[in-house]
Amino acid sequence: MQTVLVTLITLVAFAANSVLCRWALMDQTIDPLSFSVIRILSGAFTLLILLGIAPQNSNNTAKTSPTLLFYKLKSQFSLVSVVSLIVYMFGFSFAYLELGAGLGALVLFVAVQFTMIAIHLILGNKMSLIEWAGCSLSVSGLVYLLMPTSSTGTPDLVSIALMSLAGIGWGIYTLAGKRSSNALLSTTANFGFCSLIVLVFISPWLLAPNSALDISMSQQGITYAVSSGSVASGVGYSLWYYVVKKLNTVVASIAQLSVPVIASLGGVVLLSEPITLHFVISSIIILVGISLVLLAPKLKQ
Repeated sequence: MQTVLVTLITLVAFAANSVLCRWALMDQTIDPLSFSVIRILSGAFTLLILLGIAPQNSNNTAKTSPTLLFYKLKSQFSLVSVVSLIVYMFGFSFAYLELGAGLGALVLFVAVQFTMIAIHLILGNKMSLIEWAGCSLSVSGLVYLLMPTSSTGTPDLVSIALMSLAGIGWGIYTLAGKRSSNALLSTTANFGFCSLIVLVFISPWLLAPNSALDISMSQQGITYAVSSGSVASGVGYSLWYYVVKKLNTVVASIAQLSVPVIASLGGVVLLSEPITLHFVISSIIILVGISLVLLAPKLKQ
């Protein structure tokens, strides 16, 4: 029950990221590059605070000197995790310039599904016929969603490609979390080293007085980015690293396909985005696929 509850909380946090990012960019309160940078930095700052107030135990060395804490974070450094997190963060933000909250989340997590299952198979694992059927059904739902309609036309393919790249990054980041021995420490290390890269290589562009980049930030946009980074990302990703070790790889990848439904509801309520019959049908197909994969282990018994 605890695993189910934590999983549900993380899925809501993932959906909140989609809604917050789309909200900020749709209202043009901030540009996607600034949103990504603030999201990463605020996430790292929040995680450091959480690490500082977390109860100390054999696996948690939060209440130590800054120097020792740095070495503990350094011991959790994973180049794969840091690079995949950066790819996800920036691909995600730039894709939401054109995509709606629900559509973007759907493309993102289908790409996650492809990535995680592909790596699952490459590592020599096998899937049952029911799991294959569920995956195929969910993919067919995505294909149907991306088909042009008279009301919406063809989705922006560049944005679709960027979100797919973000999904690949998130899938790799999720699998890396299965090797984490301390969810909070690992997530803090990932965000911390991402922040260093951002501060060294990207922040100078944002602060340059004559920058060629189209930089725009308002107080409202910064609030969206900080909320996304601190709560939906920092806290949400720590919980995800905690719970993902308890989930089968296939189940973890498919369960995330419920996020677009949550994000779509958020888009309707908060962003006044329309829900088309085309989107509803594709979502139902995908959810049926999710159900097949989740039920497969019980059907084998």
